[in-house]
Amino acid sequence: MATRLTEGLWHIDCQTRDKPNVYVVEGDGGRTLVDAGWAGDESGVRDGLADAGVDPETIDRVLLTHYDADHVGTLARLTPDLDAPVFIHHEDRDYVAGESLPPWTARFGLEALHRLYYRQLTLPDLPVRPVRDGDDIGGFEARHTPGHTPGHTVYVHDGVDAAFLGDLVNARGERLRPTGRATNYDSERLEASIRELLDDVPEFEHACPGHGPPLTDGFRRLSRAVDG
Repeated sequence: MATRLTEGLWHIDCQTRDKPNVYVVEGDGGRTLVDAGWAGDESGVRDGLADAGVDPETIDRVLLTHYDADHVGTLARLTPDLDAPVFIHHEDRDYVAGESLPPWTARFGLEALHRLYYRQLTLPDLPVRPVRDGDDIGGFEARHTPGHTPGHTVYVHDGVDAAFLGDLVNARGERLRPTGRATNYDSERLEASIRELLDDVPEFEHACPGHGPPLTDGFRRLSRAVDG
């Protein structure tokens, strides 16, 4: 199921496990898929794209906020209908490109489970392009926000007045909260990334987290995530 948040911005609410969010943006830069859900979310993502009137063949690019499997898993299953470059920060890129595996020891040892999952995950046979802080990609500005993963990236799009926050925060009810300590590489760095983002980007209306409902008055809610 897809919900239109504003002109040119759709939210697809996946229903597996931790219910990751997928977003579709349409504008002058073409059609962009932001994050992609678990592998088991294929039918939900395809149905959501259909609700939004989007054929996977017409998607121009995929933006990934980070490499976690609940944001990457569906991509291989959407191909060959989906035939577009995948953009992800260079510090997370090699995992999605299949050139290395996540480290055993990160996230208090929980990353060992992610590494094992990645061994079984079918990765997309698509070009995986590195992103750096400040890159402009089809109307999105990439902002490097490490902490959850080393390469975690937020994408800000002025045209739809939205920030795609990935797992920098999650939404619970009407509030945004920093992602939980046990799932982060470095929680202190994550909170610093939130503050740096607030200092560096213009105010935005739509906060689009990786988990939990998208929220309006997004910039103010993100400020409250670190300032109470």
